[in-house]
Amino acid sequence: MIKQLLLFTGLFAALSLNGQSQLGSRQLPFQHKAMPYKKTALTGAEPMATQSHQNPNLPLSPSFRTEVEETVGQTIYDLQSNSSTPRRLASNADGSVRYAAWTIGSNSGSGYPDRGSGINIQNSGAWGAIPAERIEDVRCGWANMGLLADGTPVVVAHRTDINQMYFSRWENGDWVHSVVPSAVTTGILWPRMAVGGPDGNTIHLIGITYPTGNGGAVYEGVDGHVLYFRSLDGGLTWDKQDVILPEINKDFYSRMDADSYAIDASGSTVAMALFADLGDVKVSKSEDNGATWTTWTVKDFPIDAYTVDQGYTIDDIPLDTLGPDSLAIQSSDNTGSVLIDHDGNTHVWYGEMYYLDGDLTDGNFSYFPAWMGLRYWNESFGEDSTQVAIGGIIDANANGTADIASIDVIPLYFSSLTSHPSAGIDAAGNIFLAYSSLTEDFIHEASTPNPGQHCRHIYITYSGDGGETWSEPIDVIREDLVIEPDLLTLYETMFPTIDRKVDAQVHLLYQADFEPGLSVRGDADAPADNYINYLAIDIEEFGLTDAQLVQPKEMQFELAPNPASGQVRISWTMPEAGNAAIYLHDMTGRLVKDLQAGHQQAGNHVALLNTGSLPQGVYLVRLATGGKTATQRLVVK
Repeated sequence: MIKQLLLFTGLFAALSLNGQSQLGSRQLPFQHKAMPYKKTALTGAEPMATQSHQNPNLPLSPSFRTEVEETVGQTIYDLQSNSSTPRRLASNADGSVRYAAWTIGSNSGSGYPDRGSGINIQNSGAWGAIPAERIEDVRCGWANMGLLADGTPVVVAHRTDINQMYFSRWENGDWVHSVVPSAVTTGILWPRMAVGGPDGNTIHLIGITYPTGNGGAVYEGVDGHVLYFRSLDGGLTWDKQDVILPEINKDFYSRMDADSYAIDASGSTVAMALFADLGDVKVSKSEDNGATWTTWTVKDFPIDAYTVDQGYTIDDIPLDTLGPDSLAIQSSDNTGSVLIDHDGNTHVWYGEMYYLDGDLTDGNFSYFPAWMGLRYWNESFGEDSTQVAIGGIIDANANGTADIASIDVIPLYFSSLTSHPSAGIDAAGNIFLAYSSLTEDFIHEASTPNPGQHCRHIYITYSGDGGETWSEPIDVIREDLVIEPDLLTLYETMFPTIDRKVDAQVHLLYQADFEPGLSVRGDADAPADNYINYLAIDIEEFGLTDAQLVQPKEMQFELAPNPASGQVRISWTMPEAGNAAIYLHDMTGRLVKDLQAGHQQAGNHVALLNTGSLPQGVYLVRLATGGKTATQRLVVK
């Protein structure tokens, strides 16, 4: 029986940051076992061995279901990202047209010469035929998807023949391609794109200089340097090139990693986050469309610009949770997501990881493949102050421990057991987060090529209070949603990305196959068909409705004073006559007070709330009237 995790859903069903059904970060006897970090950043130009592949014949999606996965693409090349997943779903203003992008490749025998950007289009709810070819005229990879203000689709990938970012724009019924200009002689690869600007036609790009490990060179003191690019006219010209953002430089990093970054834009605000391993997690934000930037340290790595084999002592690092004598240092697993909310505030998520540089002669370091947990940060936290959004994998059998036999049954993605987050937001400001996580109870049996390996599923959680609390994650890879329920026990799903714009549904894209791990690296499984699947999850699964939740400013819903130690004045505006109710909840969702204001005329209204008898802490005040609900956070001191 598939276990759905729908614990206490609803607007105020958000749980504390450590959900009870999530296993803590230290549940496995081998969790402290380190392994050499042998992840190689692949460009896609590497030669691949000739091997056969299989093509399971899956049935078409039933047309009568509103929630069921659909296969929109296929690929044999299965590395959709070295680390963080790009934004690969984008929709127009009314959601009637949606584009999906991924890296496509079917010729595994000669290094995937046909590799490039696969694109499919959903028009009025119906996806097109699965494409067989890339959109580019040359070999590319690492597709990012975006739409300009008028609905024009744009894609950025990278070309490994010239080591440059390659931009594609739909014009007059065809894709027009161009190289993003750069003065970096060794080249720029692994791009990330966000579309924004006051007119919706600004393209923000970040990429990384070609690192020495792939044949490149150190740039401005950093081996693989993240740089920023901007176009104000939808990619026709680029007015900012090779920009080094503040603190994203040699003062803090000796190296940066391919795909270990994310970017988001909303109007004139744009934010870029860097998820380093042996370095800080930082976020840079611009409120003037990329002209000037401010940088925060989300997670401080105790040694600036650390170089592999440099070495350190216990005195160089703070005490950590691996023990007082441990030299393991907490950082990120290189996978993360960044989102700007409707108030212009930045939110960041990343997979938690520990690293150890114990052998100072091997040119390498170690990581902890059984580590788990997603960290979360927003601007209100201040610097170097993250919280836990996801504590660990789901305890499917509720026995309080992770039933994983050994490290050997964990597929190699070189990331946390909870990783690859992707965030979106709805009109009411609810934030949704998808991520990939190892499952406790979906395990390949003896008849499969690699018996005993655990599968990964995609989970979704949400916050209705700006990130203060998060709902219990829902497993969306389950028998009532997948195309073929009989194959669910074999199902491996990775690289989730959600449409930034959530409406009545969370729109999700991910890669699925029937073998945990990858063929391109890590497990080095035999190449096989991988399915690029789309799934739309009704927000009603979270206890929400599309028309119900609104921003407080829409109802002129205000609390004063806040923080409060006595009486609080609650004010709001009703556009028409009707009933109004005010509810006070604590942060577990428990109803503390119920203020029924009754039937009221259109206009401005005030109610008083006495907080004198309430314990100090954070509460949620909910206003319900006219079929709409708005929420405000109240601090009682």
